[in-house]
Amino acid sequence: MDVQITCLCPPKDEAVRHPDGDTITLRDKLDFFRATAIRKGLSFIESDDDEGGRAYEVLARLTEGYLLFGIERWSLVDEKGKAVPLSHSNIRSRLLENFEAAGKVADAADELYAKAILLPLMAGASTSSPPTPTNGSTSPLTVLPKKSPKPSKRSSTSTTQTGGTEATSSSLAGVSSTSQSSESAA
Repeated sequence: MDVQITCLCPPKDEAVRHPDGDTITLRDKLDFFRATAIRKGLSFIESDDDEGGRAYEVLARLTEGYLLFGIERWSLVDEKGKAVPLSHSNIRSRLLENFEAAGKVADAADELYAKAILLPLMAGASTSSPPTPTNGSTSPLTVLPKKSPKPSKRSSTSTTQTGGTEATSSSLAGVSSTSQSSESAA
């Protein structure tokens, strides 16, 4: 895509070198390397307390990336009339320093590259789950605990015979039959 901008070349004999303006040609689409370079470059933007300000900086860096990686050729020449080589340094010093010209090229680049660059970024930044059909409420169910049974009271008398113990019965004379049998065994 060709974009016509005002001539950015140094004048020749005090006259505008290109009266019809300069031509900036943008790539029709960005290849993997260029698109990835733009996306990865955004990760170097430092975060601060002003998230709104960070969003503006991300968008500005994105647009700058479109120009640094999207320009395929241009008609800019230097003082001697020789073609200015296309490089990131020259794009910054010759094009990005001219707000009007850079804005015009940036608008065209945004039309060409925004979907290819922004959609994958937005998809990766999505924090919500993808929409899925649901039937009824998706709220968690609240299960009320059942009343636990009260523990039974501890018995004061034992009815279970343990090893080494014998059953006893009381006699009317106050002596247990166990005592009597142990005495008679002796």
